[in-house]
Amino acid sequence: MKKFLSILSILFMSIFLILNCELATDSNNNDQTQDSTTTTATSTVTGSVVDFTSGNPIAGALMRFIGGVTEVGTTTDAQGEFTAQIELEESSDISLTVLKEGYQNLTESIFIIKGGTQELPILTMQRDTTITSTGTSGGPASIYLFSQSSSFIGVKESGDIETAELVFEVQDSSGNPIDINHAVTVNFSFGSAPGGGEYLDPASAETNALGRATVTLNSGYVSGAVQIIARFTYRGNTIQSRPVAMAIHGGFPDENHFHVASEKLNYAAYGIVGFSIPFSALVGDKYSNPVRPGTIVYFSTTSGVIGGSAMTGDNGVATVTLLTQPLPNHPTYGPGFYVVTAATANENNDEITTQTVRLSSGFPIITVNPTTINIQNGGSQTFSYTVGDVNGNPLTEGTSITVDAETDGSVDLVGDINIELPDTQSPIFTSFQFTAFDTNADTTNVQPIKIRIATSGENGNLALEIFGTTR
Repeated sequence: MKKFLSILSILFMSIFLILNCELATDSNNNDQTQDSTTTTATSTVTGSVVDFTSGNPIAGALMRFIGGVTEVGTTTDAQGEFTAQIELEESSDISLTVLKEGYQNLTESIFIIKGGTQELPILTMQRDTTITSTGTSGGPASIYLFSQSSSFIGVKESGDIETAELVFEVQDSSGNPIDINHAVTVNFSFGSAPGGGEYLDPASAETNALGRATVTLNSGYVSGAVQIIARFTYRGNTIQSRPVAMAIHGGFPDENHFHVASEKLNYAAYGIVGFSIPFSALVGDKYSNPVRPGTIVYFSTTSGVIGGSAMTGDNGVATVTLLTQPLPNHPTYGPGFYVVTAATANENNDEITTQTVRLSSGFPIITVNPTTINIQNGGSQTFSYTVGDVNGNPLTEGTSITVDAETDGSVDLVGDINIELPDTQSPIFTSFQFTAFDTNADTTNVQPIKIRIATSGENGNLALEIFGTTR
């Protein structure tokens, strides 16, 4: 009996020791499990989905993100945009699938940063052209432009896209695309074109199962507006689309077709602060086309303040405004003159420049020689005179210069006695001459005479009088 109790006691002790070891092991395992717990963080992903051909947003596209802690799904809104919240244990690649009826499925692998916010590049979906109509259409009744890849292209060698794809859809009288059993041949032609070698390819195409026919516009070497017409004949009737307007833009700026100018050569602005003068750069490519709209032109001047840059419009013109400083003085051309420079980049990314010189003229000054009048009986006297500003520069366009004589005798004036100045910077339009003749030789009485030289115009009004006698 004692022996049995000893054995039983030893057995209980053994079981106790085993259970203690297992509990210790479980405790260690629990500690290790707690230490290996991984935290997660939410990543925000945004983006947009558009049609590959038209670039229009695709609404209602289903987005599936696989690879995070859980699978995430969302859909695009009316603008084709989406936002998704993805739980990640670490930054990793996620599989994105985009589904939309009528389009080919799109699958992308994207790298998502744990806990970050990132915007994905624009996702483009291509239409599934293998889908056929589920019903039977009526006969063709109308045609319209379904989509176009671009609203403009560039001339050849311009660096722009030189082709554009246009898809036309033929519909029955109920507005449904015609099926393959009612297919027609659509012919493509220009309504108008610049005539620089542009062409359409193919010239005709048969409609597919979706009632669509595609043509490609290829540019030539001349820019301008293009109209494209699609037409077909059905049961003796010709049906055509409205003309589709496209633009062919010019290429890069060319130094030989780059100029800057303002409306006038000469402005009555000497001594004036902030006189406003628009300056425009005309920019053409090597084929004499206006460069593509949006080409940047930079401006600078030796006097005044000028708008730093402007973009060309459809006609290749970029315009800024110069505000004058009062006393321009060019080191070569002299007081009153200043230079405006325009700069841009050519197809080799080299800077090209062009310049123009403008004149600010001031208040008029008149001089005459001789300064006294002495006309002998039956004789004449010649006078030289100048009309210019303080710097000896000509006055502005439209300035009037007149010479008149007042006397009780008989005197005629011949020469520069009635002048209207052109728009000029030339000093030859500051020096003039006239001759006074005694027209009555039978009278020898001495008569007083006054000759008046007067000018009026944008620079101001001034008159100079000289006195003397005639016999």
